Amino acid sequence: MKNVFMLSHQNADIMHSYDDPVPQNDYFVSKNIENTTRPDFAYVKHLLWMVFAASRGGQNRIRMVFELKRSPLNAHQLAKELELNYRAIQHHLHVLEKNNLISHIGQKYGTNYFLSPLLETNMKAFDELVLNLSRGKHDRKGVYLK
Repeated sequence: MKNVFMLSHQNADIMHSYDDPVPQNDYFVSKNIENTTRPDFAYVKHLLWMVFAASRGGQNRIRMVFELKRSPLNAHQLAKELELNYRAIQHHLHVLEKNNLISHIGQKYGTNYFLSPLLETNMKAFDELVLNLSRGKHDRKGVYLK
C-alpha cells in the first residue's frame, strides 16, 4: 500500500491510495478512504487518559504534544526545546506513535514528528483533560503539571 503525505503549516494528513486496502488496526477498519470508521469518543477519551494522566511520563508527553502542535519537529529539536534527555524523548515518541497520537515523516535522524489526524480531531478532549489536570480535578499519584 502506498501512503501519500501532505504536510502544511497547520496539519499533516496521510492519504491512502484507493486501489490498495487500508490495513486494519485498533482505530480504523476500512476498505477505502470514503468508508472510514471513526473510533468511539469514549474510547478516545480513555486512551488520552491512559497515555497522559495515568502514567508517570504523562506530563512530558503533554509538553511534547504542545510543541508538536506548534510545528513538526525531530527528536533532537524536541529534546532541546523541552530540555529533556534525547533517550527519554525517543521513548515518549514511541509511546505516542504506538497509540496513534503522532505520526512521522522521514527516517532515522531526520524523522519529523507531527500530530496524527486522530489527535487533531480530538484536540478538544485533549485540552479538556489538560485543563482538568492543571486544576487538580484528577487526583492521580505521580501526575504533576507545572
